[in-house]
Amino acid sequence: MKKILITGASGFIGKNLLDYFLKKKFSIFVILRKSKKNINFCKEKNKNKNFKSILFTSSDNLYAQLANLKIDYVIHTATYYVKRHKSCDISRIVKSNILFPTILIDLLCKKKIKKFINFETVWQHYNNKKNYAYNLYASSKQAFNNILNYYKNEFPKIKFYNLLISDTYGNNDKRIKLIPIILKNYNKKKRTYIPRNLSMNIINVKYISGIIENIINKSIKPDTYVLKDKKNIRIFNLINYLNSKLKRKIKINWTNVKIGKERIINFKKIYFSKKINTKKEILDLFYENI
Repeated sequence: MKKILITGASGFIGKNLLDYFLKKKFSIFVILRKSKKNINFCKEKNKNKNFKSILFTSSDNLYAQLANLKIDYVIHTATYYVKRHKSCDISRIVKSNILFPTILIDLLCKKKIKKFINFETVWQHYNNKKNYAYNLYASSKQAFNNILNYYKNEFPKIKFYNLLISDTYGNNDKRIKLIPIILKNYNKKKRTYIPRNLSMNIINVKYISGIIENIINKSIKPDTYVLKDKKNIRIFNLINYLNSKLKRKIKINWTNVKIGKERIINFKKIYFSKKINTKKEILDLFYENI
């Protein structure tokens, strides 16, 4: 049975990947910092015989728990996101986005994993400029990318994949992101303030799991890929569509704040084999959560 380790399994993307792979014939390990929240999260999943948790308290404790563990594939989704950081955020950004994954990859590469799949953000290459970070969060993700280059050279038999994503949505999304904010405000009958010219590339998180499974099972060339829908969606048009279908209209205050168009640098792209109707899927999300 293939052994997969998932970091960030209690986060939005990580949890969706975990739930997906627990339905498959894989042995799944999750690695989380020990806390009351994460202990309770793991208790819920322990009913599945293929689920195993690693709750660590320090770097030394993490090394000790991983020392005798044999892992085939690593899916690294763990991250600490802050759009506009404050001084108090810097330590956590560095520890979560640079220090933790470096400790992890240093140990696991020596244990001869087969593939390392790393989630990144298109904001590492802002405004169509390579290695031009939009914020400190994106800069920290790019810093780890640079560290990965060392391990790629040092361990040429291990296959490394960097997957760039823009924005995602789906059920049980509690992040401070556009779609869950609109949905939350809709249920509370509150207004959402959105720039009139905002355009985004957003994908349903459920499609990501299938791509990861293909990377694990198939001979896909190690590289940096962009995971995206074929077209950006203009949020003004999305809201008009939703309002034409919902019984009660979404309250929006359209602002005139100038937002540049999201332009994704020319990395290799992984599109989804299924033709996606993003507007319809977001409408279905509203129906399921109102």
